[in-house]
Parts: sequence; structure tokens; C-alpha cells
Amino acid sequence: MIKEKIAEWIKRYRMIAIVKGVGSLYIEDTIKALYDGGIRVVEITLQNEDSLKSITKIRKSNMGGKIVCGAGTVMNSQQAHSAAVAGAQFISCIHSDEDLINEIKGIDKVCIAGALTPTNIISAKESGADFINIFPAVSVTPDYFRQIKSPFGDQLLFAVGGIDLSNAYSFLRAGAFGIGVGKNLVNPRFIKEGNYRAITEEAKKYIEIINSIV
Repeated sequence: MIKEKIAEWIKRYRMIAIVKGVGSLYIEDTIKALYDGGIRVVEITLQNEDSLKSITKIRKSNMGGKIVCGAGTVMNSQQAHSAAVAGAQFISCIHSDEDLINEIKGIDKVCIAGALTPTNIISAKESGADFINIFPAVSVTPDYFRQIKSPFGDQLLFAVGGIDLSNAYSFLRAGAFGIGVGKNLVNPRFIKEGNYRAITEEAKKYIEIINSIV
């Protein structure tokens, strides 16, 4: 898919499953479980070379054309380029560095910047980020999204960091465009136990919440 279609895909599904610490040996089963639960956008947190291998495996698997896969917690241009070579379709960072955002745009990838304060949001917006993660969202509560909805109503803000089944609805209802969910969805214990069905069932619960807002 071209960049514009990737952005539209993310807008359509409004939820990103953040996969962190899952080895490439288990990644395909994990992604299949997420897909069966309704997830259509996944983000692989960059921690090491194996994370890049996971991205490549996903893109080359039979899930490659069914799910959009990006790289997360990208901190510098070298990581951004490595992720792009591995096959990442979008690049997500936890900060709003202008140079990095420009670098991501330069390699023609959808950019999800990180922000927390209004100043961060403006910086990410002016630098050209396609989406903005409010991170860590749990530190500001849903009411924060309600307060910033007026001045930043045209921004596609995702609530990321500490999102779970108990607060996802509140963040979305308060004004978050979408959510990013990590270990509260892809629980390391489920992977260790080989309980991929549990991941599917958890994913279905989040998708139900998303659909209740639309």
C-alpha cells in the first residue's frame, strides 16, 4: 500500500495493537490471534534486531496484505531507516522531534509523533506528523482530551500508554480519535503459555468498544 492508503487504513480502524517483547519465533501466531480478534493495525516496538526481523516476517507472511504493520518507539533516523528497510509501513515515535519527523516524511512513511503538552502537539503538527500519540495518556486522564478537543479538534490524537478495558471507552468518548494498546492486550503471560485464544478474545473486547463510539 502507498502512504496515503496506510493513513486511511489507520483512520478507518482507529486502534493500534502495540506488540512489545514478543520474539520473532512467536510473532506470526501473535499477529494471527490479533487479526482473528479484529485488529488490523499493529506496531512492533523496536528493541533489538529481532524486532526488525518480526516486522519482516509479518510483511512476508499471509497476514502481510491483511494487516498494516509499523515500527514503534523509534528514537532516531537510523532506526527509522532500519524499520523502513525491514518493511514497516508507518513509523511511530514517543516524542515530537522535528528532524526525525522530517526524516520519516523523507522516506515516505506515515508518521505518528508522540506528544503530551499543547506545545508538543503544535510542534508535531507543524512538523507534518500524520497522527499524534498523547503519551502516556494515563498520566493526563480522559478529561485532558476533552479540554484540548477545541483547540486541536482537527488533529487525529491517539491515547497511548496505560490504556486498558477499564478506561478505553472513557478516552474515546472524551475526544481521543483512537487508542494504542500494549501489554494490556498482548499480555506476555499469554505468549508464554501459548494462549493465543486469550489474545483474540481480549482484542474482540477492544474492537467492541471502538465500534460503540463510531
